[in-house]
Amino acid sequence: MKWFRSLTLAILWTMALGLSSCGNEPQPAPLKPGGLQVGDSAADFSLMDASGHIRKLSDVQKDWYLVLVFYRGHWCGACQNQLLNLKDDFAKFAPLHATLAAVSVDSVEESADFNHNWNLPFPLLSDSHLSLIDSYGIRHPKGHEEKDISRPCVVIIDPQKTIRYKFVGVLPTDRPSDNEILFMLQKLEQETPQKP
Repeated sequence: MKWFRSLTLAILWTMALGLSSCGNEPQPAPLKPGGLQVGDSAADFSLMDASGHIRKLSDVQKDWYLVLVFYRGHWCGACQNQLLNLKDDFAKFAPLHATLAAVSVDSVEESADFNHNWNLPFPLLSDSHLSLIDSYGIRHPKGHEEKDISRPCVVIIDPQKTIRYKFVGVLPTDRPSDNEILFMLQKLEQETPQKP
């Protein structure tokens, strides 16, 4: 009987070790009160886009900025206007070594339908579990039809993966204009020392 209990404990211990080490995905860092702020390291992410491809922070081209645009959902008129304006101004971001990605709680299917109509030149990322949204502290509880969504927010992440700008809207229409985002990128580019 004693050997049986020892064997059972050994099996349970082995299973515990195996479970703790299975999967190479990084564990999410504890949430910071108020979310990540300017000067913090950006939250890593692995989110599916409207085409079903996984997008990660590490995918951003070396020495480029990432502008994350958090929007409330495909149904939001103010969000549609913002994303269409960014589509119109998309060509202005590349000369500033910046690329865009838009994030919402929309499912991959909803994002795909939305993008089918609008044909946006940047990825729509599905954060249906609000993991990235929560890391920036921008969850809006029961914000739409009793469902938690994101507050409107724009985050600029520099090539060293540090947050350099964060704007969180209070109202659905409260968000920076494209010109404000571009101005901030120009300012950041000027502050970055040029490589020899």
